[in-house]
Amino acid sequence: LQFLYLIAGVQGAQCPMGQQGSAPAAPLTEADVEHLAAHSHYRAQEIEQLHKQFISEVPSGFIPRGSFDKLAELMGIREGHVRELVFNAFDTDPKDGFISFYEFVVSMSAMTRGTPDEKLGLAFRLYDTGGPDGRPRGFLTKEDLLRVTTSLSGMLGDLLTVNGTMYSSPADLVDAIFHEMDVNRDGKITLQEYVAGAKRDPAIVQGLALF
Repeated sequence: LQFLYLIAGVQGAQCPMGQQGSAPAAPLTEADVEHLAAHSHYRAQEIEQLHKQFISEVPSGFIPRGSFDKLAELMGIREGHVRELVFNAFDTDPKDGFISFYEFVVSMSAMTRGTPDEKLGLAFRLYDTGGPDGRPRGFLTKEDLLRVTTSLSGMLGDLLTVNGTMYSSPADLVDAIFHEMDVNRDGKITLQEYVAGAKRDPAIVQGLALF
């Protein structure tokens, strides 16, 4: 997911992300920095530097969906469903079609410095888009995971070999994941079941790993 760093200019990307004619973002206050430091694994100085880089590429303070898709495609993420998953994982509060600096920092913190539980929670949020307009429902179905595995197998190739086990199709991999995680056999995987299953058998979620 290096393109996520590039979106915010963390790697020096030269790609205009702000909307033409949009008003500049409000300045980052000391209270904003303290709040982000309390809700992320970044120090205050790191947050201030991230904000400078973010605003240099996104003067409006928000990454719109269209710009995100264009840059992601330039970075080789051509599978539309994968782009949708990643965008929705960042666009959390609310799902308004933009990624704010706050959303960016909190999600990047979980992705790069998060605890195992935080990273698993972010992964779950990535896949939990089966509600209206891609909103979360709090659980995953086989259909949700089948869309993910099918998209990733087309993009990554060797998706169906997990811990030495070869799965003949994305559907077989999804069946294995549900067998391991859907403890009460209700056809749904909750966040609690996902985290517990991933800890019991980390290899089983390798086929769903985006970061």
